[in-house]
Amino acid sequence: MNHYPAGDTDFEARNRLIGDAIGLAFDEVELWVTSVEEDGSGMGYVLTFSEDTPSDVLAKVEGLGADRTINIGPID
Repeated sequence: MNHYPAGDTDFEARNRLIGDAIGLAFDEVELWVTSVEEDGSGMGYVLTFSEDTPSDVLAKVEGLGADRTINIGPID
């Protein structure tokens, strides 16, 4: 069961959880993550960042691939 802070929509809460997992603020996730897809194992997600994402934002994401994607574990 998901527990979201009062006032958050599911979308906002998801971005907060993703941000916590990768070291970004939820608004940075909202601005720069263009795709969140299941990784095929049912155990995690693949995030894709926009081509326009500033290099300082990309530098915050440890383990980010050169293709601007990262595979993360479960977020909820």
